[in-house]
Amino acid sequence: MDRLLIVIALLVLVGAAVAYRRLRGTPQRSLPARVDPVQLGLDASHGDTAVVAFSGPLCHACQQWGSELQAAGIPFRKIDVLHEAGLARAYGVTHTPVVLVVNRSDGRVLAGYDDAPDTASVEHVRELIAV
Repeated sequence: MDRLLIVIALLVLVGAAVAYRRLRGTPQRSLPARVDPVQLGLDASHGDTAVVAFSGPLCHACQQWGSELQAAGIPFRKIDVLHEAGLARAYGVTHTPVVLVVNRSDGRVLAGYDDAPDTASVEHVRELIAV
């Protein structure tokens, strides 16, 4: 009987923890509002508006972004977060993918994406690059 009470108590605690986590929600991921284009290696060859993609080696969504950007003819600077961890840390990149459209003259981030690409997001990047 004591064991049954212990099992029930543990199940109640686990259930309460799961409910608390769901109610609390997932923390919002924030993308940088401004970056240093020189630090990110965005030179004149990237144009006035440049795309930078923070990527991980096992990130499927990162590979999708790369393929979609290439297929759309959009040049981008890929930053591997394992090999350039300092850059990722400097801009608070804690997950991948993170794709930023950057105004190269002042470092302002015009748009940012932190999920797998879809047609609308790739088209939005294309529009921002064309401006």
